[in-house]
Amino acid sequence: MLRKLFFWLHKWLGLITGLVVLIVSITGCINVFSDELKEYFYHKRYYVEAEGNRNFLNFSELRNQAQKALGPDVKITRSEIYPAKGHTWIFRASLTDKKAIGHWNYYKYYYRVYVNPYNGKVVYVEDTRNEFFQLVLNLHMNLLLGDSVGGMVTGISALCFFVLLLSGLILWFPRKWKTKAFKKGLVIKRNVGIKRRIYDLHNVSGFYILIPAILICVTGLVFAFPWADQSVQFLANGGKAAEKRIIPLSTPNETYHPQSTDSAITHLFQLHPQADILSIRFREKNTDPMDVQVRLAKNRTHLFEWYYFDRNNGKLLMKYGDQDVKGGEKFRSMNYDIHTGAYAGIPTKLLAFFVSLICAGMPITGFLMWYNKGNKKRSR
Repeated sequence: MLRKLFFWLHKWLGLITGLVVLIVSITGCINVFSDELKEYFYHKRYYVEAEGNRNFLNFSELRNQAQKALGPDVKITRSEIYPAKGHTWIFRASLTDKKAIGHWNYYKYYYRVYVNPYNGKVVYVEDTRNEFFQLVLNLHMNLLLGDSVGGMVTGISALCFFVLLLSGLILWFPRKWKTKAFKKGLVIKRNVGIKRRIYDLHNVSGFYILIPAILICVTGLVFAFPWADQSVQFLANGGKAAEKRIIPLSTPNETYHPQSTDSAITHLFQLHPQADILSIRFREKNTDPMDVQVRLAKNRTHLFEWYYFDRNNGKLLMKYGDQDVKGGEKFRSMNYDIHTGAYAGIPTKLLAFFVSLICAGMPITGFLMWYNKGNKKRSR
């Protein structure tokens, strides 16, 4: 009786959410290698000729050049700068409406400005709302429907997929616990009919990807729902609620001094000459600190040093790194890299790619099994 209940739940959850799972999984395959693909296809945006031993221009000067390219009505909100030579610096400007429905309503605007750090020339201005990999990312996160509707749909579908993975494991176990029965669930048989082949593809491949698929699913839920984020951190903290890190404020001052930012960036370049990237966020309040995440390894966000500077005088207010976080905060810092497979570089990215590809095939094989079974009943 219980097995029938799980089968019913597995079947109908799969049929209802199958199309969303297919779209999210296929776009997930592309997102796994989006950084590498961008640098390949957009090479001229990302790289410039390193001009001998010439130093970078001041950060504030480069930011001004990017702001001029966008005009006064668009505000730069974030920047990615690189200690390595020959790389453009990227300045982002985005404004969103969280309640809006539809991708182009959700983003009021979204631009990336690529600037040559040696001479301040703008290499390229990208309308990121219409950029291919951004469209793929938003299709993955919210089906291009915006966060309020699309984010809820993909989040609920991810939750249903989590239930599908667990119910699938229960259904995978044979009724009779014998060695031969277990072997049937571990091997895709040859020389069988198409219907049996589809069943084996669904059943056997689902078993082998179970653990990494659950990890990808749970980390996706952390992004989708605050309660999932809090629950995971609660478990990782050993049954204790997560405590938010208190961020110090800048000294109140109506006048912004760009040289304070320049000196802070120069100091970080000296401290981390081998770092991959410095990610800087610009906040609106004059008491908000300037926060800089130094990513220490290429395309990995969980290896970092985070600095907070007084935006008005450049004084260091606080710093912490990946070695300082523990429990739930540690897991949260690794969430993105676990979800995308970036945690250990190319090997785990390949694993995430193939797991996502198999997950994309699960709704297809599941639908074919349901369709074939319906055809069989109708023919009878």
